[in-house]
Formats: sequence, C-alpha cells, structure tokens
Amino acid sequence: MEHYRLRKYRGPETWAQVRKAYVAGESAPSVARRFDVGLSNLRRRALAEGWTRRRIADQLDLKPVRGGDDGPGPGLGPLTALTDLPDASSLDPELSIALALQRATWLVGEGRAAEARALAQAVEALERMWDAAAEREVRRAASEAGDKGSRG
Repeated sequence: MEHYRLRKYRGPETWAQVRKAYVAGESAPSVARRFDVGLSNLRRRALAEGWTRRRIADQLDLKPVRGGDDGPGPGLGPLTALTDLPDASSLDPELSIALALQRATWLVGEGRAAEARALAQAVEALERMWDAAAEREVRRAASEAGDKGSRG
C-alpha cells in the first residue's frame, strides 16, 4: 500500500489573509503556521503574485524626495515638546525619571510596547544608580564626620 501526501487546498480568502499578514511584516514561517499553508507554497505564491517584501518596498519607494520636508516624522512629534528642557548635566534625576515614564506611557499608547518596556528598564536602572549614588554620598559624609571627630 502506497502512502500519498494529503494535499491542502486553501481558498482565495485564506490567501488574501496570508498576503495581508505577510505584507504587514509577519515572518513567512509564522504566517505559514498560522494559516496552515506550506512555507514553500507561501514563498512561491508571493514571488509569482508580486507581494514579496522587496517588490513592495520598491513600489512604496521610500527614498527621500528632493526638496521635500526634512522635518521630524509623525512618530517624533511628542519629542518636540521636550525641546525646552534644561541642559542634561543640570537635569534632576527625579525629573528625568518622570519624563522617561511619561514617554513610556505614550509609547504604550502608540502600540510600541517593546520600546516602552526598554525605556522602563532604563528608568529602573537609573533609579538603582541614583539610589546607589545617594548611599555612597551618605557613607562619604559619615566617614568625613567620623574623621573630623577623631581629629578634633
């Protein structure tokens, strides 16, 4: 008895969803698993129908336009509100932490949770460094006070 491989047939609705997910940036193996289509079939169809990432990037032509506006993109809009901040060397650590948390909140609202998480981790590291610096300052002041008391 011979064993025949089961052929999968996926309708045009499924392939439209596959195309949408793949063009949106999801990896080919992930799309293939999610929609239960063969990986080689997905790549073959993308190449044949012209929805490979390279061809889409060429169609979008994301190169800068000569004489175009060189202003910040829409993602950098909220940063323009932070331009009136004082010099970074004179910035209060508490203010820095508050601004970073505010920025992380904004990033979450924009659907950029990974960036928000990285920023929150940076805030935690900044808080630990600030606490350690404060403890060192207290110990240094205590040792100086002890040195003055033993001399005097």
